[in-house]
Amino acid sequence: MELNIGNKIAGFRREINKTQEQLADYVGVSVAAVSKWETNQSYPDITLLPSIADFFEVSIDSLLDYKITDNEKKSEQIRESIFESYLNGDYNKALPVMLDALKKYPNDFPLLEMTAHLLSSRAWTSETKEQDFKDAIKYYERAVNCTENKSQILWVKKHIAGIYESMGDTDTAIKKLEEINESMVFDFEIARLKYRKGEKKEAVRTFQTQIWSKAFELYRISSDLCRYYRDEGNFEMMFESQKYHIRLMSEFINDTPNYADLLCSDSYIDHAKNCKKFERYVDMWENLERAVYHAVRFDKNPSYKFNSMKFMEELDNNSGMSTSSSHLICEGILRDMKKDFIEFAEDKRYIKFCEELESAKKTKVEAGVWGQ
Repeated sequence: MELNIGNKIAGFRREINKTQEQLADYVGVSVAAVSKWETNQSYPDITLLPSIADFFEVSIDSLLDYKITDNEKKSEQIRESIFESYLNGDYNKALPVMLDALKKYPNDFPLLEMTAHLLSSRAWTSETKEQDFKDAIKYYERAVNCTENKSQILWVKKHIAGIYESMGDTDTAIKKLEEINESMVFDFEIARLKYRKGEKKEAVRTFQTQIWSKAFELYRISSDLCRYYRDEGNFEMMFESQKYHIRLMSEFINDTPNYADLLCSDSYIDHAKNCKKFERYVDMWENLERAVYHAVRFDKNPSYKFNSMKFMEELDNNSGMSTSSSHLICEGILRDMKKDFIEFAEDKRYIKFCEELESAKKTKVEAGVWGQ
């Protein structure tokens, strides 16, 4: 392999407008040495490569003009060659190919990751189950050291934790997940393991927080999906996604009026507006009735606490949703009624709904949510 390092050093130096003297002083060699490098009369000592790369603020690979494209292609070809064996569960056929490839490409992340995955998959049907799991961990750990991609590192470390769980080492599995749980993305997995250990109270609180978090996320996604179907003219799916949107929150309705009532009321009024637009008047009145019911129910005895919702009874009494807006829900629904459904003002149902909203509407202070 012919090294091109002299030309790279000269090129990088000119790009940043530095002299040979400045490079020599930074690295700790003579100007003559730098001159010999750039004219390809000699190569830098391998121990100097990090300093030279730092001087130019480039990687050592760039300095050596090392390209891994061919290796990547060969690695991909190897993985493709055993893919069918992998899908068929023929791990004993696939693994020798991968292990042989790693002798040639020992730092190839995809090869290391797939080898680890093959070993952990084979473990479930192997007579050497424990050793396969241990070897899988070894290759996953090697893979971590061969990438700077944070997503890949998290994915691999999560799998390492999963193998420890499979081996029955719950404590180590928890420890491994906690090490990578900076953004709390693995809260559920950690709680699930703690529940198995018998730490049920703490785990259940996490389960309850997670079920609300995931449901609320789906609630928002379904709202955006509804807009997409509307914009695409797929109105039947628009209505279906809006119904799903409402059902998500209705599952959290409890004996105590709670924040889910507020969200349901808002969703029902939006659904009623769409029904009106497409002249689905039976559905429109039904949704208006439900919007009013949940608005009145909430304003009479509002609770923003998480533990007032179904499935959330173990959560701290101090945790809840923001109460920053000045009004409750009846005032907003009443405003929507007078703005979007005013053509029905003479209808007995409209009059009844408005009267109920007017009678029940309160400010946060009146309802005791805010202090005087």
